[in-house]
Amino acid sequence: MGRKVVIQKVDLDTALCAFLLGVGQADEIVVVRDKASPEDLANPEVLCIECGGSGEVEKGNFDHHTEKPLPPACLQAFQYLSQKDPKLQQNAALRELVEYVAILDTQGPKAIEERAGKLGFPTISHVFSGMLLCTKDEKDRLFRGMEIFRLLVERKISPFGEMPELSEWQDYIAAKRESLEALRKAVESAEFFQTRGGLRAAFVETGVPGVLGALYEMGAQVVIAYCPDFGDPPVPKYTIGGNGVRVDGLKPYLAELEEGWGGPAHGTILGSPRRGSKLPPQKIKELVCQHL
Repeated sequence: MGRKVVIQKVDLDTALCAFLLGVGQADEIVVVRDKASPEDLANPEVLCIECGGSGEVEKGNFDHHTEKPLPPACLQAFQYLSQKDPKLQQNAALRELVEYVAILDTQGPKAIEERAGKLGFPTISHVFSGMLLCTKDEKDRLFRGMEIFRLLVERKISPFGEMPELSEWQDYIAAKRESLEALRKAVESAEFFQTRGGLRAAFVETGVPGVLGALYEMGAQVVIAYCPDFGDPPVPKYTIGGNGVRVDGLKPYLAELEEGWGGPAHGTILGSPRRGSKLPPQKIKELVCQHL
């Protein structure tokens, strides 16, 4: 009988954390829309990844979405496991992979570029996001994401470089190429404006991943990405991102209108409530314009 593993949406951090913790097919994967239940968070026999209990690794909780600054879930897991097995630190391929995901998760693609230079297509982020495009079930996404990491570590492929187009990744890479073309069209439709504080901001309506980074490259310092039908069941979703700019100062104003907005402690990303947002795009633009 495997363990109970509670996750929310699968991203690089969640999948790498699960990979480090040895999550396998025998485990019971439970997908929640918001946080894990208080009972699961309190039970050290249950792994809760990116769904509450931030920093409580001794209870099996690996999350960092709190006001207190914490490292990403994958780095929490790596440090926790290294205390039990110091030899883990000697696995250079694994250590480098954790470093890559942690940097990307907390500092964004610009920090990766500063570390490794401008990378060509495909990067490991391209491969992973292509997998997400090809796979709709969160449980399947988790295991496919872990398989991507297994290949990287086994073949000692550096995540800080351009990826080889492995046969196992062909469908993912093709899907990502199509997505990048859709991204190009979405960026062309973006509306740019200036905030009261003099920041260059952009608003775009799209569900295409990667739009924040693409608009940062075009000079946007703040981006509002609005997807009217995100997830299953579909809900209206906003992501407000700052390129080296904290946007968490908007939280009190948003909280007056709608509960549930939040983001990691570094403050450069804000997301709308997981149940969806009822606020119209014009209101979000007004708040960004007035308070940033």
